[in-house]
Amino acid sequence: MKEILSSIYPYLYLFFCFVLPLDKYATAVPNIIMISLIVIFPFVVKKQDFSKLLRKETILFAALVLYVTLNSFFFQDFTNDMIIISKIASALLLLVLFIPVERTENLMKTLVASVLVCIIISLYNLYFFYMEEEAFNFSSGSAINEVLIIDRLYLGLLCVLSIISSIALIGNKYNEYNKWYFANIVLCIGFVLLIASRAAIILLLILFFLKIFYSKSKKEYALFFFGVVGLVLLAFAINKNLNERFFYSHSTQKKEKSYFELFKEWEPRVLIWECNYEIAVNKNPTLTGLGFYHTKDLLVDCYADSIQRENKRNYYIKSRFNPHNQYMDFYLSTGIIGVLLFIALLVSLFKERKSYYRVAFLLTIATFVFIESLFQRQLGAYLFAIVLIFMLFPKSETDSTEIELNPHEED
Repeated sequence: MKEILSSIYPYLYLFFCFVLPLDKYATAVPNIIMISLIVIFPFVVKKQDFSKLLRKETILFAALVLYVTLNSFFFQDFTNDMIIISKIASALLLLVLFIPVERTENLMKTLVASVLVCIIISLYNLYFFYMEEEAFNFSSGSAINEVLIIDRLYLGLLCVLSIISSIALIGNKYNEYNKWYFANIVLCIGFVLLIASRAAIILLLILFFLKIFYSKSKKEYALFFFGVVGLVLLAFAINKNLNERFFYSHSTQKKEKSYFELFKEWEPRVLIWECNYEIAVNKNPTLTGLGFYHTKDLLVDCYADSIQRENKRNYYIKSRFNPHNQYMDFYLSTGIIGVLLFIALLVSLFKERKSYYRVAFLLTIATFVFIESLFQRQLGAYLFAIVLIFMLFPKSETDSTEIELNPHEED
């Protein structure tokens, strides 16, 4: 019986990760699989497997979860904060549940396949959206998130993670599947340009530029990078949503206002971050924080006081926007210790800087949390755990496919 469970467990874990982005169409499935994994785990894990968790990164993450929980229990509204705390804890749980699986190669393949399914479904929905609207007008508003399988921001992040995974799977040795991984990279680039995912586009340009310095064939990758830049420029020329998303060309006041003024008017995060700063200055959250739930209440009060236009004010109040910055979220909600533990966790991961794909994963997640409170969403918490797994566990038996940075190496 134990042998059967041991053979089933890895596939069940991979299937859980596969269906995570498909939550809109399979709402209860991830929860059912998670319960199954928890039940089976004691029968498949070995005593020596737990030694894989005895490293600084996992200890820091566990310390963060423990601190956030105890801080909320003693000083905050624990009952309401448990919604967020449980999401942070679930990321740690997913990391622990991975230890019987051991290698990340199949998890990377699963992520690539899952994102591919997300793209196909989204393209299918976009086709009917275009047929109905007779135009791709989704630079702003909620229409695009209703059409896509998940929110544009997270779908863009998934595409970036899929591209990094494909690069890691290609490695530096010939493989008959390399052409398919390269095709996936091209598809993901084209898709993020189509849906005008700003964060994903900026991240990809940074990551492809970084890849030049990790490559043995620097000239070839430099040409590839400039090819990507050319593709992005071409996309700006033919996809008006990109111009509207980046330069607010659809604004009726584009001639009267500067770019900074337009950015401040059209980007919701500007007002949210101003409220974050106001709360940080006036409420002194340094020691124990204000609690996740109470921080949102204070943000809502700030929206009510600072937004003049009624319909915009009502929208912000109804939406109860979170801090949209994980660093500020931890600082405001849990105090200085919480945010320092989170930063220490990210810094500790930087020791893997000789591996391109690990640096790319770290750079992606560390940058993404500047514009998003990842742990406010269940999918975000699980994606954080998956990135941690990619960075902490070997890709294969030898992990020989990773490309190391060597600044003295000649082309």
